[in-house]
Amino acid sequence: MDYYFEADSFGASFSFPWGAVGGHIKDCTEAQIKILICVLAGASFTDSAVISAMSGYGEAEVDAAVEYWCSLGVLHIRGRQSGQGEPAAAPIAEKTHTFTGKNEPVSLVEAVRPAVTTSVDRKVTVRYSQREMHEKAEQDSNLKYLVNEIQTLQFSINGSEFAKLIELYEYYKFDVPSILLVADYCRQSGKSNISYLYTVLTDWFSKDINTYSEVEQAIIHAGESRAFENKIQKLFGMENKPSKKQHAFIEEWEKQGFNTDLIGIAYDKCLDAKGKLSFNYINGILKKWAEKGISTVEQSGEDDIRFRNQQAVKRETEKPSFNLAEYENYANNIDLSTINLGSRKGD
Repeated sequence: MDYYFEADSFGASFSFPWGAVGGHIKDCTEAQIKILICVLAGASFTDSAVISAMSGYGEAEVDAAVEYWCSLGVLHIRGRQSGQGEPAAAPIAEKTHTFTGKNEPVSLVEAVRPAVTTSVDRKVTVRYSQREMHEKAEQDSNLKYLVNEIQTLQFSINGSEFAKLIELYEYYKFDVPSILLVADYCRQSGKSNISYLYTVLTDWFSKDINTYSEVEQAIIHAGESRAFENKIQKLFGMENKPSKKQHAFIEEWEKQGFNTDLIGIAYDKCLDAKGKLSFNYINGILKKWAEKGISTVEQSGEDDIRFRNQQAVKRETEKPSFNLAEYENYANNIDLSTINLGSRKGD
């Protein structure tokens, strides 16, 4: 049986309605309280099969528990008046959900046309009411599965966020496994929200990352980049996260293939010259090394030796052309009496 519960607090983080439930705790069964928790923790739009899988109880027990809590006014199902319900023992055919149609909020979906690989600059604004979005989920089992599963990853969904999911699925053409894979990546990054998920996927779309395998590789690369950045932060003794400009430097160093050992040498040179951390100075050193084809610690050491030798030759060529010792010997032994200084006028 399908359910569309009326509540604002459904999802991985929910408020337990103790005011309504507390008086019935002594009377309800273990199955009823567990199923209630699973209902509250799941999606507002769901069915008995999903709740059954979450709770471990059969669908008949799920339907019975839902009817129990509905009869007490704890749960409310869209389109059904409080206390009105069907007996769990006599299952009825699935019905389409009913909506009031009054003052329904409208959400905007930015549609990308005409193809998956086109630029996201050209968009057509499509307006969907809450009813239309939920009807889409009813008619498309993949979209319905996406909505249910993404909420198990600690994502909450309101009307505008539902619209963004539809946009990713219908117009950017990301399949459900790809969206859920990126949602789990966002969750592990501590960012379980649809806006961040949307930003990540649309950014990857602009880089022609569309298929599941491409998304998977993008996640692997993102993980490697994050690990590289963490190493740089530790190497530089940075307590705060890099700024946007610093992040761009680190991203470029990784792209050019500089390892942390080589960056560490550049950092030491920076401290010797400047006495403090300077991303610009370190980047200047690395750019010079890149121009010279230097990519290893050994090559940087050889470059230092060449530089010292060049400086030694330069100092040698800048020595005075006369012999200073001979000049000093001459000055000390000169006999002034032998020098005719001439006579002054009038002598």
